[in-house]
Amino acid sequence: MNRVFFTSDNHYFHENIIRYCHRPFDGYESMNNEMIRRWNSVVNQDDIGIFVGDISASLKGRTSELRDVIGSLNGRKILIRGNHDHQSDDWYVESGFLKVVEFAKFGEVALSHYPIPSLERRGVRGEDLFGDFSHIVHGHVHEPGPNFERHFNVAVDRNNFMPVPLDVAIPQSFQYRFVDDLLNFL
Repeated sequence: MNRVFFTSDNHYFHENIIRYCHRPFDGYESMNNEMIRRWNSVVNQDDIGIFVGDISASLKGRTSELRDVIGSLNGRKILIRGNHDHQSDDWYVESGFLKVVEFAKFGEVALSHYPIPSLERRGVRGEDLFGDFSHIVHGHVHEPGPNFERHFNVAVDRNNFMPVPLDVAIPQSFQYRFVDDLLNFL
């Protein structure tokens, strides 16, 4: 079986995120290179990598460079859009993502860039968006702290800039149906 990994809020090319989030890099080039290295040290070409939003930010015309970054990342990739993912779906697919969606639900697990409290502040109830769900994998919140109840935050700032494996992000009781639905989605 293919392994599944999650990440979010990479913010490739975003120089200011280093200062905002106290990232241990001296510029976006070293940040980009280290996140690519860490991803590829764990994720193989046949694995599935789910980016739960904000793969980049502040591109300033560097779309071809972002395309190169996406192409250099191992795995069969899915993008759940975040608030900084501004390219078209076709652009992301041409750059190396198999699928691009706003939200997803596989089994009882919802995937959203935003945690439920952030969605609710935007006037969206999780149940209205996903129907019944028992767990949510998200990003968006960079700051350290506990996960919300029934949530797992895969933001790179909270996970040592490493991809998060399925068995860490999703409770075991939900994993089989999640993987089955995910493989059907692909």
